[in-house]
Amino acid sequence: MYEYRGLHDMVFMLLYVGVALLALLAAVYLLFRRRNIIADVKSSHRLRRWTAALMVTMAASHVWWYAIGQWWLADDWLVRTILVIMLDHSTLVPLAMGVLLAMLQDRHRPLWPWLVVQLPVVMFAIVGMGERSKLYGYAFPHYYQMAVIAVFVVYYIFALRQYGRWLRDNYADLEHKEVWQSLVFVIVLFAVYMVYTSNAGEMMREYLSQVISIVIIAFFVWRVEMLQELESEESYL
Repeated sequence: MYEYRGLHDMVFMLLYVGVALLALLAAVYLLFRRRNIIADVKSSHRLRRWTAALMVTMAASHVWWYAIGQWWLADDWLVRTILVIMLDHSTLVPLAMGVLLAMLQDRHRPLWPWLVVQLPVVMFAIVGMGERSKLYGYAFPHYYQMAVIAVFVVYYIFALRQYGRWLRDNYADLEHKEVWQSLVFVIVLFAVYMVYTSNAGEMMREYLSQVISIVIIAFFVWRVEMLQELESEESYL
């Protein structure tokens, strides 16, 4: 909704609201459903909480894109767009990383470094809004976030290799335990990010961004449902 053209497209608005509700329903299911529907396995409570947090934030993102543009900064396209993109960058990206890391059960990999690296995104947005600068508000955060995601992809590849060795050393039956699909997802994250940040209000990409959101919701819920818990739960996030 970069240009908010979708507000005049009833089909798009129905899809937009539907995706937000789907994310919210997924969060409720992950938090309160005790048994998995897809597979007869016990999934990690930690992974379910992380995924539910991501789903809630996806739904909230749909709300703040609409609310900020319609009720708060309706006449200031530049500031509202920088603000909502910054909110998405600083919440959705690290939460998605948190879910992907929670899938790896061999060790606790902290998320705080990936939260810290989002601080420059916030700083760029503040400067961009204050100076009314597209360079600071758009260009710098865009390329910086691409670099962050690239580093995370490399890190995740090594983490998956460690996890694979741990599985082979400790478990003979690997059914419902491998998470190679998450590597495919995190690589595809580059394409998702490019579509999202280069939207520029084109309706075809507006629709595509919502379809991508549905795919993300479906992938994470499916992954949570299929991934069997391999270790005793610890109460950390």
